[in-house]
Amino acid sequence: MLAFFRRSLTSWPVLALFGLILVAFAITGVNDPLGGSAPAGSVAKVGERTISELDLLQAIDRTVRDLRQRDPNLTQAEAARRGVVELMATQLIGQTAMEEMGAGAGLGASDTAVDVVITGIPAFQSGGKFDQTAYDRALQQQGLTDKKLRQSIARDLVREQLIKPVTGALAVPDGVAELYARLLVDRHEGAVATIPAPPAGTPTAAEAQTWYKANSVRFTIPERRGFRYAFIDAAKIAAVVTVPEKAIADAFAKDPAKYGAAATRVLEQVVVPDEAKAKAIVAASASDGFAAAAQKLAGFGASDIALGNQTEAGFARATSAEVAKAAFALPVGKISAPIKSQLGWHVVRVAALGSAGKTLAQARPAVEAELKQRAADDAVADVVARIEDGVEAGKSFADIAKEASLSIQSQAPVTDKGLAQGQPPLSGEIATVAARAFKRELADGPVVEDLGGGRLVVIETATVLPAAPPPIAEVMPLAMAGAAQDKAMKAAKGKADAVLAATKKGVNFAKALADAGLAPPRPLNGRRIDIINQPNVPEAARAFLNGAAGSTQLLAGQGGWIIVHVDRIVPGDPKTQAGLIDASRREVGSALPGEMAEGLAKASMAAVGVDKNDATLKTLRARLSGDGLQ
Repeated sequence: MLAFFRRSLTSWPVLALFGLILVAFAITGVNDPLGGSAPAGSVAKVGERTISELDLLQAIDRTVRDLRQRDPNLTQAEAARRGVVELMATQLIGQTAMEEMGAGAGLGASDTAVDVVITGIPAFQSGGKFDQTAYDRALQQQGLTDKKLRQSIARDLVREQLIKPVTGALAVPDGVAELYARLLVDRHEGAVATIPAPPAGTPTAAEAQTWYKANSVRFTIPERRGFRYAFIDAAKIAAVVTVPEKAIADAFAKDPAKYGAAATRVLEQVVVPDEAKAKAIVAASASDGFAAAAQKLAGFGASDIALGNQTEAGFARATSAEVAKAAFALPVGKISAPIKSQLGWHVVRVAALGSAGKTLAQARPAVEAELKQRAADDAVADVVARIEDGVEAGKSFADIAKEASLSIQSQAPVTDKGLAQGQPPLSGEIATVAARAFKRELADGPVVEDLGGGRLVVIETATVLPAAPPPIAEVMPLAMAGAAQDKAMKAAKGKADAVLAATKKGVNFAKALADAGLAPPRPLNGRRIDIINQPNVPEAARAFLNGAAGSTQLLAGQGGWIIVHVDRIVPGDPKTQAGLIDASRREVGSALPGEMAEGLAKASMAAVGVDKNDATLKTLRARLSGDGLQ
């Protein structure tokens, strides 16, 4: 329910951001209590810590990637225009202030506590257990390092220690829950009217220019990047790898069972705690058979004594060398004398012969394939290591590629979706490479990226073209259409303003419309509860259900204006809706921790001191959104 009111009272783009960045102990929606200026080039100084522009950019990048899970067409420029820069800056400042206050109080997070959090994250698991490969891959995809993630989690744990004692015992009084529930069942009665925008004629070039200048952000082309890349051909590297015969023979001799070289026996076994019972089982087996004797004297069923195919080495690891040696010395069908081990007294029967075991010649293809794959992996890793060493040594991409026998290719600037005006969209691997190029900066130099499936590529971001609108000549038809629509809307708004002015003076809504020469209104009535779970509720309906009795609101519509008027509000009784009050209590209760955390963040800012660099934020927003760029 609170979410409904927020949707009703807040613009949807901002809420789209809030819905995704209200995670863990993130602090959002804090008013701007900050002042002063941080060190040049930084975002803010919070206590003794400085939030850098890079910190903010990384946070924005992760947030935009999350938002794209809901809206794949969202660009970084559009997110910046919706306020992501300011929201994430406020979030980082609030978080950092709480961390500083926690540190001052002696709070901290141990490495063990951080390990527990990491190993419990599903994205880092495989088969329900922590998987180092999955962990490394996830970090790479998010542009994070192990150190940065651990620092972030440690800071989260410090904030948790501050917040939990405050929010753990929060409760919602009955009166508050009933108040919110009543708002859902109050019935609003009124009317709605539309004012169509009449054709306003063809605009002049000057009018189109003025309109385009005011609305250039609508045409902004997202940031584009040009890059160079070179694939590391693992298959080509593997093709020239050879394995010496001695290495194959040594591997086979070291672990023959791994390659099926060891002979096997199908075994049955009984283990009892004393020698007398073991001897009794041996004696009874001569007349009753091994299975019957095991059942009669030790209570073991057929499935209990069956061991299946065993190698001597494997059986020795499970029992002892003496037990295994005795078992493999027996003919088929024979039973051993009792043999003692740490487990007890063993009686073993050879049920059947297994395989005779492969020779080196028979096992050679499998051994060679494994060693060759291992050598190929090592060779690829060596190439990657030499490339990374070259980058650290300051070598150029061209020199690095020459040393590694790589072929460099160039890509003209494209968006992170692989788009460029007048060009077909990138597809396949090169589209993936383009997306990876947006994870790196010019200063990073050549970077090796794993594309999956054994494919590696070295990428160097070469050009960054900031988001910017195109010249008006390229979009003049659209600018003319926009200017024409703008003129029409302004003409229609004159009539809408006259209706609003009349209703403020107490004129009946229907009469005010008639006096302005407009069509009669359509009756409108409803309750919030009737639309709370419905998707795509019109903005006019939300405005109507949030309006006070006697209020009149003007909204921009498709091709005109919409006026909604609330005549009266008929109180409802929430007790007639089963479970509504309890649901309201839960809804309000779920919001309280966030509200308390917000208050704690504000208090932390005041306690540790915050200097914010507004100039850096303004410049960063302009750069990411393209505002003011021509």
